[in-house]
Amino acid sequence: MIGLYKVKPRSGLLAEIDRKTPLQTDYVEPIAAAVRQIGGLLGHTLHSIYISGDVAQRCAGSSADFEFTLVTSRALNVQEYTSLNTIRWRIEQSSDVVKRVEFDVVPLKDVTALVNIFKWGFFLKHCALCMSGDNLADSFGHFEVSWEVSKAMNDDLAGKLKDLRQKVAVATKWGSQLDAAEEAAKRLIKAAFGLVASKEGRWEHDLQICADVFLVSYPEKNVEIERLFYLIQRKPVKKRAVVALMDDFGQWVLSEYARIDRKIG
Repeated sequence: MIGLYKVKPRSGLLAEIDRKTPLQTDYVEPIAAAVRQIGGLLGHTLHSIYISGDVAQRCAGSSADFEFTLVTSRALNVQEYTSLNTIRWRIEQSSDVVKRVEFDVVPLKDVTALVNIFKWGFFLKHCALCMSGDNLADSFGHFEVSWEVSKAMNDDLAGKLKDLRQKVAVATKWGSQLDAAEEAAKRLIKAAFGLVASKEGRWEHDLQICADVFLVSYPEKNVEIERLFYLIQRKPVKKRAVVALMDDFGQWVLSEYARIDRKIG
């Protein structure tokens, strides 16, 4: 993984992903096709397209989620979101390497707002690759891992968990339930790692590494982490157990963020 990153500008600052390293071969054409479809739909409303997750890290297996961030010149309307959902379905059906497609749409003014620098600045600089348009990562310097970064990168956890909990609750097919449970588990592990990232002075993307680093400080949460990985492995678990794990561990993580924030503040 070291070869994917540029040399750090100075000690303590994180390196950004090397834009010159090609994507894994199997993902090149599906990503290119997705970018063409997104651009064709949004036209001049689209400022830039980014991809994150395993594909951006060049560590995807035989299939992976396509996690796109779309920066737009304005907020999209209902019709445009409906069309994006159609494109999502087409991309998911286009290739066996595509597990799921996720679109995070954010207006340009939100990305460039100073108040959001620890969220969007950090994300674009250190967690995403620009696939189309003007690369906003060039607008930001390198970051170091800080508590502000951890908070900003997980500030939507409560809302995301609420939505995923609902998806689990109303799912009538195993596939839908497993998708929501897997996403919730991944988010919870990353959020758990965020609790210790600044103390450890590191930022990780690999879920197993995130969990291992977290458990050094919170060994009493080993059972919960094991259960989250059970969901990531997409093994069938009764809804009641999935919801209970999401509620209990999710609330603990959120409470711990609040506790640490009060302590630091």
